Order: sequence, then structure tokens, then C-alpha cells
Amino acid sequence: MYDHRPLALSVGLACAALAFSAPAPAAADPRADALAEIGHYRDQAHWLDALAVIERARVQSPDDELLYRLQVLTLSDIGNAHRAWQLYLARPDLFDAAQKERLEGNYLAKLVGWSLAYGPSEDTRLDEADAALVQMQQYLERDGTTVQQAPLRIRYDRLILLNRLGRHAQVRDEYRSLLAEGHPVPNYLLAAVGDSLMATQHPAEAIPVLEAALKADPSLPQARSELAYAYLEDEQADTAIALLKKWQADEPAWRWANGAKAPYANWPRYEADLNLAMVRAYSGDLPTAQRDLEKMVEIGPGNTGTQSSLGNIYLMRGWPRRALERYSMANTLDPRDVPARLGQYDAYVQIQRDDLARPLHDTLLAAYPNQPSVQRMDRSWRAHRGWQWHAYAEGGRSSGGGGASPLGNDDGRYGVEVQSPVLDDRWRLVAFADRRSVDFQDQTIDPLRIGVGTRYRYGRADAEAFVNRANDHIGDTGLSAGFGWQFSDQWHAGITAARNDPDASMQARVSGITAESIALAADYRRDERTHWSLGASQFRYDDGNRRDTVSTAIEQRLMTRPTVFLDGLGSLYASRGSRDDVPYFNPSEDHSVEIGLRVDQQLWRHYERHFRHRLTVSVGQYWQQGYGSAIVPSAEYRHEWQLGEGRIFEYGISWSRPVYDGQRERHIGLDAGLRWGE
Repeated sequence: MYDHRPLALSVGLACAALAFSAPAPAAADPRADALAEIGHYRDQAHWLDALAVIERARVQSPDDELLYRLQVLTLSDIGNAHRAWQLYLARPDLFDAAQKERLEGNYLAKLVGWSLAYGPSEDTRLDEADAALVQMQQYLERDGTTVQQAPLRIRYDRLILLNRLGRHAQVRDEYRSLLAEGHPVPNYLLAAVGDSLMATQHPAEAIPVLEAALKADPSLPQARSELAYAYLEDEQADTAIALLKKWQADEPAWRWANGAKAPYANWPRYEADLNLAMVRAYSGDLPTAQRDLEKMVEIGPGNTGTQSSLGNIYLMRGWPRRALERYSMANTLDPRDVPARLGQYDAYVQIQRDDLARPLHDTLLAAYPNQPSVQRMDRSWRAHRGWQWHAYAEGGRSSGGGGASPLGNDDGRYGVEVQSPVLDDRWRLVAFADRRSVDFQDQTIDPLRIGVGTRYRYGRADAEAFVNRANDHIGDTGLSAGFGWQFSDQWHAGITAARNDPDASMQARVSGITAESIALAADYRRDERTHWSLGASQFRYDDGNRRDTVSTAIEQRLMTRPTVFLDGLGSLYASRGSRDDVPYFNPSEDHSVEIGLRVDQQLWRHYERHFRHRLTVSVGQYWQQGYGSAIVPSAEYRHEWQLGEGRIFEYGISWSRPVYDGQRERHIGLDAGLRWGE
């Protein structure tokens, strides 16, 4: 802060000198009396009294240069920097270099303060910040200085403007330059600097800055919230939750003013409650976050932030239609609320309505191009709408089964699928190449299947149709089609049919036998923790065999921690074949039951990139007619690298001890895959 006392003292001395050094007139000198009175008031920092005397004296002497200079300086001391600057521009020759710098600095600081006000519209909300930055640049150009050579006050104020304008990388770079030059930034700038460090994805660097901001002013709710998210994004979820719990405990829901008959709402407590719920959600505790936010919505249904945050929870739990209701409420309450519109965009994409998501994307990107959340939305939109690639390779070896294994002694598969960008908000064109290789006891088969087709996604419906051909010339041209329907956020069902189905038995194919198939499937996802599926299918082989299967599986979350998930797995399977004289594995009847556990741990994450590993172990009981039952264990270990938005590379190894026709074997498999796109 600028210390007025040296300037006040110097002006007061000047006034006194002018008053007492003049020859004593025969009558009283009104100007000298006025200057003495002005000097007295300024010495006492009574700026308004001094200004009143100055203005009365200027009525008598409008051309008095000293009075003019005193008026400008006193206006600046009062805080009317804009008026002082206007008067200074009219007669800049009356002021020395130090006074000019002070008047310019005060005026620019006032512009910076005005730029933080809530703008009248989205289109004009940054106009004052832009104008202030232009004025600041003009000031530097007039003096022929660079930003690095500018007065510290100007450099400090630039950080606020750049943060306001969303030019976070510049804030980060100029902040680092100030530190390197030995100029620690004042406390009032720390919250803005911390915000920009977070926006440029430097949470570890933001943490000490935000901690210092809170130490200087513990009443800053924005800095406290930002610090919690900095801890969270630096993988310190427990620290973030502890910080918010303490804040919550320190803030009563209602406060009383002296003499008031009723309390008033304590908004810092609201911020603590809201951010605690969201940090819990991002740490995996979605049920608690949902319960807390639903209570808050009951208390204040007209609060935009609470409605939008509850929508975020519903979306994270896999309920986009339910989330969309909350986002629409929030948007109605405040049409300029960015989180509500971002939520609407996400929900529309998930319910397969790109036609409704696009206007939101385009509007937000045009209005808020520098806002990190909008930039993330744009990256996800481009990943969702653009080219999609999936390349994969897998191989395995079976041993000890005496040649009965339908998997063969050695099996392998590799291929690639490419999808076009979204066409007309509904369609993608698809092309694929897939080679399968199986080495049986005395024969090897390795058909290369090439196909093209299309996929359709719009609203509740999804469909696909493909035509393909294998180079081994076994069977007719392959055809497949499918149709699905989303009954709600939780239920989806579909039907598929295929001719010359590539998923039919490869043992049958090596004997020149192909199959048609039809399958029904239903999925129920209660939330992110429970998934149940049910399916039935029939393969109709060329030799007259009919193989019917039914299966069901469930995945249930057993434990959730910020970086570790534990899921319980269970499945049932049964099938039967109509013939028992075919040259491929075809039990008259068989069934199995399996239970298992899957541990999924995140070892490293930095925003859109992460590394996870998963271990799945299971044990099942398999029964085959004529051969009895046997215990079947299995295990799988996988790595997943997310390299960026929509870019995932994963690989794994699997082991199992299946039994076919009473013969136990060991199967070891390796696989890898790369997904590029959504």
C-alpha cells in the first residue's frame, strides 16, 4: 500500500513555506490563509477537509497552479484516482516524475479494481479488463519501458488483469520472473497467482502460494476452496478433506449481527459444505456426496451452484438424464452459469444427442476460450467427434489338455478398427481388419477377415450393420447387425444377429463348418458401483447343431478409496448342444459358477494422464455332462496408461486352468491394445 504520510508532509511544508515566507500585507492574504489551512489538514490526513478548502480557494484563484496541483494530489489521496488522473492529463507539466508515476499507478489500480466487477453481459464482461491492460501497455510505451522494467506496482497489477482475462500461462511466467528477481508478490495477489498456477496444472507449485494467501487472510473462501482442490489434484485427497472439514467446523451455518433480531446466512459455511461434497465425490465417495448435496438442495432449491453440483454427482454416478434435469434448473436460475452449461453439454453427449451438445460447446468456447474447464470440454468434444482407432493383439498357449481344448495349442489374434468422425450427429463409418490364428493338433487356421459397416447413435437408440469377408473362403460373406435401446439411465437391452459369425467355434471352422447366431443382452447399471448383465444366444451351425447359452454376471464395488477400488465379481453360465457327434468341442450340457475379486489401483495421475494396474483373481466350478465337475481357477494382471484425452494403451497377462472333456489344461495369454479417440 502507498504511504501518504511523506507526500502529505512535503505538501504541508510547502504550503507553510509559501504562507510564511511572503511579506506581511497590510491586510490579511486569503491565499496564504487558505494554503496554511490546507497544509494543516493535509498534515493531519484530513483529506476531505483539505479538498473543501482547496475548492473554495480555486473559486477565487482558478488559474493558481499550486492550488491545481494540490487538488489533483488530494483527490488521489482520497482515492478518487479517476478524477485525479483526468485533471493530471489536462496539465501534466505541473507534476514531477514521482507524482506522475503515482497518479498513473493509482489510476491503473482503479481500472484493475473495476475490471473485477460482474459484467453486464457475457460479451462485455472482460471489456474493462481488456481496456485496463491496454492503458497499462500505453503507459509503458509512453515511458519506453518493458514489463520487466516497469514499476513493481504495475507488474503486480498486471497479474490480476492477466488472471481475470484467463491468460494464466502469462501469470505463471511473470510471477516466476518476479520471484527470480527477488520480488515476492504482495499477499493480496497470492489468490490470483494460485488460481493461475492451478489453471496451468501446477498444483504442487500452487499449494504453498495458496497456503500463504490463507495465512495472510484466513477469511478468503476462494483461496481455501482452491487450496483444497490443489491438494486433491496433487493426490492428497485426505489432506483436502481434512482442510474442508476444519473449515466447515469453524463456520456456523448462521451468524448474528449486533442488535439483530434474526441471524443471516453464513456463505463461507455454504462454500465449505459444497466443496467438501465435491472433493468427496472426486475421491470416489459418491454416495456421501449425493446425500449431502441433496440435503443442501432441499434447503436452498434456488441456488444455482448447488443444483449444478448435484447434477455433477448424478452424471458421475451414470445418470445423465437425471443430471440434465438439475443442470437445466441451474441454467434457468442463472443463464450465464458456466458449470451448468458444461454439465448440460456432458449430459447431452452421454445421452447421444450431439445435436444439442454442439450449440453449448460452440457458445462456451467462443465466450470463455481461456477457461480451463471450457478447454477440457473442447478437448473431450474433439476426441468424441473425431477419428476413432483401436488396434489390438493377443496370443495364448494351452498345454496339458490332450488336444481337446477348443482354444488350440497356440492361439493368436490381431487387428485394427477405424471409425470415421461423427456424420450428421448420428453416424460413423467403420472399417476393420482382423486375423485369427489357431494351431490345433494337426491343423492350423488363420483367416483374415476384412469388413466395413456403420454405427448409429442417437437418443435412446443405437444400431450397427457390417459386411465382411474372410480370405479362407469358408462359408458365405459375413453379415451382422444389431439394435439397442436405452430404457433409462440404468437399463439397456439389445439384439444382434450374424451370418458366418467370427465368434463361432474355430474348431468347427477348421472342419469347414460355419454358424449363424442370434443374441439378446440386457444391462442394468444401478450406479457406478453395481453392474448386472444378462444374456442369451444361439449358434446355428451348418451341420445342424444348435448351441444355446445363457449367462449372467454381476460386478459389485466392495471398497472405494481415492486411489484404490475393490470389486466383487460373480457369474453363472449354462449351455447345451443338440448334437454330440461333431468334430469340435460341443458338450451336451454344461454349466459353471464363478466368483472373484478385482483390485484396481491408481499409481500415478496428472490430470488427463494416469497409470493404473489391476489384478483379478477368480475361482469357479465347471460341470460338463458325462465328465463331472472340476474347480477352475484363473488370474489376470493388467496395466493401463492413459496418455491423454481419449488415448489409452493397455496390456496384460492371464492364466487359467480350464477343463474340457475331463482334461485339465493350463492356458497362458498375453494381450495389448491401443485406443485413440473416445
